[in-house]
Amino acid sequence: NIKWEKTYMSNIGLDVGFMDDRVTLTAEFFNNKTTDMILPLPVPLSYGYDGLPIANVGEVQNRGFELQLGYNKTQGSFLFTASGNLSVVRNKVLDLGDEGTTISSGEWYGDNLTNTKVGEPIGYFNGYVTDGIFQEGESSTLQPDAEPGDIRFKDVNGDGVLDADDKTKLGHFLPDFSYGINFTANWKGFDASLFMQGVSGNEIYSVVKYELEGMTRLFNSGTAVLNRWTPENPNTNVPRAVSGDPSGNARASNRFVEDGSYFRIKNLTIGYNFPTSALGSLTNNSLTRLRIYVTSQNLLTVTKYKSGYDPEIGNRNDENMTAPLTQSLVQGIDYGQYPQARSIVVGLQLGF
Repeated sequence: NIKWEKTYMSNIGLDVGFMDDRVTLTAEFFNNKTTDMILPLPVPLSYGYDGLPIANVGEVQNRGFELQLGYNKTQGSFLFTASGNLSVVRNKVLDLGDEGTTISSGEWYGDNLTNTKVGEPIGYFNGYVTDGIFQEGESSTLQPDAEPGDIRFKDVNGDGVLDADDKTKLGHFLPDFSYGINFTANWKGFDASLFMQGVSGNEIYSVVKYELEGMTRLFNSGTAVLNRWTPENPNTNVPRAVSGDPSGNARASNRFVEDGSYFRIKNLTIGYNFPTSALGSLTNNSLTRLRIYVTSQNLLTVTKYKSGYDPEIGNRNDENMTAPLTQSLVQGIDYGQYPQARSIVVGLQLGF
């Protein structure tokens, strides 16, 4: 009974040029709606499925706008082009089949790290909200078994019970906006190109931080646990170290959600072309081109995201997941993917 997904796209665009196209502007508003999305359908365990059945149950809307502004200097000895772009996307789930359906995904040691439900963006981070650390002499009826050094969690719905109903939206992988800047220039044989890009306002759920600071099992930890709670070190946000995590300090919570905004110099190239006339006289016209250059990838990254290796989080390629069906529901979760490398290359180009 599975059928193809469908996407209905509406776009309104504007392309204008000023001053003999030295200044250009492109603007576009889009409204895309995807129906019959193929997603795992939650069913009661009593049905006997060992995996969730797949069905056309989703309808999602993506709307937003894109802007690009550019300038081209084409006269004189110093020539350059510069452009910048800005993109804003808002995502919203419109339908999941039966009323009240919620799809949980991103299973991690008994927790589901994301939820998808009508009225919210697809695959938002879901978990508890922390409220400090229990100190000596403190207790709570919400967490009667908590010991000094355990994390205190909020009763979000105010019903006097701390349970799964207190899990709430903790953030989302989609940024408030993304942007890019391009620049190329030429001057007396020198050439340069620069590409910078970044995102702002998105969150990352860091499983890396869970592994390094969770202290749930007997394996190596990060240096942050050296600042864990002890009676002699009560002023910290890292809980006590205890075997088995009896109070659930490592449960899915905003403790592991971080700002994923970043700015990155993605590519920078600087080169020099030796004058053709000089090459001809020096090499008896056997060498027609000589250029030296230096190019770099991922030269600089500025980000507040510190617990993982790279703020650019892609999809996890996991054969145990119902890939690729569930991968759209676990974006923005950092499982410790291999980071993008920084490279610097020095090159020589010859023409004969």
